[in-house]
Amino acid sequence: MELDNYRYVELAKHYKSGANWFYWLAGLSIVTSLIAIAGGGVQFIFSLGITQLIDGVAAGLSTELGNGAKVVALVLNLIIVGVFVLFGWLAHRKQLWAYITGTVIFLLDGLLSLALVEIISVLAHAVVLFFLIRGIIAGRELFALERAMAQQATAPQTEPVL
Repeated sequence: MELDNYRYVELAKHYKSGANWFYWLAGLSIVTSLIAIAGGGVQFIFSLGITQLIDGVAAGLSTELGNGAKVVALVLNLIIVGVFVLFGWLAHRKQLWAYITGTVIFLLDGLLSLALVEIISVLAHAVVLFFLIRGIIAGRELFALERAMAQQATAPQTEPVL
């Protein structure tokens, strides 16, 4: 039983750690977007490639169309990071489907970075994907362990025969 408790704690730690990455990605992406809108050249490597692409397109369009392009970019980026916050929230509520869906979307975002030959961003995506996938695997094991522990707790207890 003690081994089950230790395993449970370890699995829960990995699951939560991976799920927290959805929040980190959302937060760092929106900060990077706000910096881009303000005209700064700083960006976090742990940001979504799609929001950086949107910011770049908006910066190019803003010379012709004015700051309206940057406002549209900010709204689009808020929607995107909102979806990642939602993935994190659902993952923390043990919705493994959301965890998996968010990871697949993040993988596609990494492929966008690869297509744009953003090597540092691709490496950062690989690091985050490691933690997300480890979290998914931990979640599957964690939920199976929870089911087994619940069944064990509800099983009738019999006296040992001497």
